[in-house]
Amino acid sequence: MGAIKKIYDSTGRPLRIAGINAYGVRNRLRLREWERILREIEYTERLDREAQIRLVRGKLEDIVSFAIRNVPFYGQFSSLLDDIGRADIFEVLAKLPPIGKDEINKEPRSFLSSVPGKHFISRTSGTSGTPLDIHMDREAYVLGDALWWRRAQWAGYEKGDWIARLVGDPIIPLRVKNPKKPWIISYPDRRIYFSTYHLNKDTSVKIGELLNDRQPAFLMGYPSSLEILSTFLEETGFELRWKPKYILFSSEPMYPHMESVITRVFRSKLRGLYGSAEKVISAAQCEKGTYHLSLVDGFVEGQFGIMESKKPALVTTLANRVMPLIRYRIGDVIEAQPSLECECGRTLPAMSPVITRAYDWVITPSGRRLACGVVTLAFLHHDTRGIRQSQIVQDGPGSLKVYLVADEENFRKFAPKVKESLHEVCFGEMDIEVIRTDHVDLMSSGKSKFIVNQLRRKFEDAAADAESQNG
Repeated sequence: MGAIKKIYDSTGRPLRIAGINAYGVRNRLRLREWERILREIEYTERLDREAQIRLVRGKLEDIVSFAIRNVPFYGQFSSLLDDIGRADIFEVLAKLPPIGKDEINKEPRSFLSSVPGKHFISRTSGTSGTPLDIHMDREAYVLGDALWWRRAQWAGYEKGDWIARLVGDPIIPLRVKNPKKPWIISYPDRRIYFSTYHLNKDTSVKIGELLNDRQPAFLMGYPSSLEILSTFLEETGFELRWKPKYILFSSEPMYPHMESVITRVFRSKLRGLYGSAEKVISAAQCEKGTYHLSLVDGFVEGQFGIMESKKPALVTTLANRVMPLIRYRIGDVIEAQPSLECECGRTLPAMSPVITRAYDWVITPSGRRLACGVVTLAFLHHDTRGIRQSQIVQDGPGSLKVYLVADEENFRKFAPKVKESLHEVCFGEMDIEVIRTDHVDLMSSGKSKFIVNQLRRKFEDAAADAESQNG
C-alpha cells in the first residue's frame, strides 16, 4: 500500500480523480456482496434469547475446536477438546487464558492457523499501545465490512444515495498545502471524499458550499473531524441549506459537547458504529439510540449475562480461522446490557456507548485542526511493535512533544520515523520533539489519551471562567 500511495501522491489531480473513481467501481461490487450477506443474516435480528445463545454456542464450539487443533498456541490446551460437547462451551472458554497484543507480538506465528490458504492483513493503529497485524481470510474480512455497512441500512440508506466522507481518506497529498478543492468525487459508488488533513476555515467553507450544492444523503466522519468542521462553519457564520438523513460516526467516542455543535450546525441526528480493525466485534446504533451487537462476527463476555463482563472487554472471534483471537483484550471498556429490550424491535444483544481511545486536536500555527484519527496515520504506516505506548502533547502554538514508551534500541529506530511523518502531517508547521519515557498518564477508564492539547484546554478553561463570571 505504501508504494501505491507514493504513486498516487506523485500524480496530478486528474489522475487522482481517475484512480478514486476506478476504486469506486470496486466499491460498487463490494456493496452488492455486503447487501447479500446482510440479507442472509437478517433473521438474527429477531431471534429470541435462547436461539441467540444456541447460535453463538455453536460458533464458539466450532472456532475453539478449530483453534486447539490447528493453531500452535492453543494446541497446548488439547485436553479441553474432550470437554467441548460435554460441558457448556462458555465454561470451556473460561479455562483459556486471556491474550493481548503484547502476547501475540512476542510470537505472532504461534497464533496463526497451520491450515494453508490466502488471507488478508488488517493492522490496528496502536494509539493506546502496540499495533498488531491481524491475519484473516476473505470471508471474515468481508463479513466485518458488511456488518459495518448495516448501520447505513438501518439509517435508511437507499440505492442511489450519496455519502460524503470525512474519515481520514488520504485523497490529497500533504505536499498540497491549500487545495482549491479539498475533495474528490467518485461517481461509480456515489461518494464524496473530503480531506480531513486540510481542515481550516477556508477549506471548511468550501466543503460547506459543496455540501449545499451536492446535498448527499449522509455525512460520515470521525467525531473529532465532524466537530472541527462544525466549529469552523459556525465560526465563519456559514449557512448550510442542506440537511442529511443522518450523520454517521465511528472510530472515536462522541462526547456530548461534540454532539451539541455537530447537531446544531447540521440539524441532523447521529448514528454511531462500533467496530475494530481486528473485526472481532461490531455494534450498530438503531433509530432508538441503542448499540446492537452482532451475533456472527464475535462474542464479548457478558453480552448474555452468562460469563462475567470484564474491563477491558474480552472478545472471541466467531469467524476468523486464519488467526482466531480467543478471549482477546480489545482494550475498550464495553458495558453489555443483556436485559435491555429495545423499542426498535430488534432483539440483538445491546451494549452501552463504548469508551474508546480519547482524543484531542493538534492545532497548527496557520489554524489547521488535525483530528486524532488523522494524526494516528503517522504511526500506522510504520512498524512500531517495539513501542509500547505513545502520546502527543501540544504545549505551544508551534510545538509538539511525542512521548514513546520503549527501550533505547526501539526508541532510536522509531523516533526519526515518527518525527518525519508527523512533520509531514502537520505541513511542516510544528517543531516536533520525540522523547523516550517509562509511562504515559492514564485516565480513570484505564486508557491513555493519545493527544493532549494543553493550548486547547487553556482556551476552554478561559472561556468557562468568562462564562461563569458573566452568568
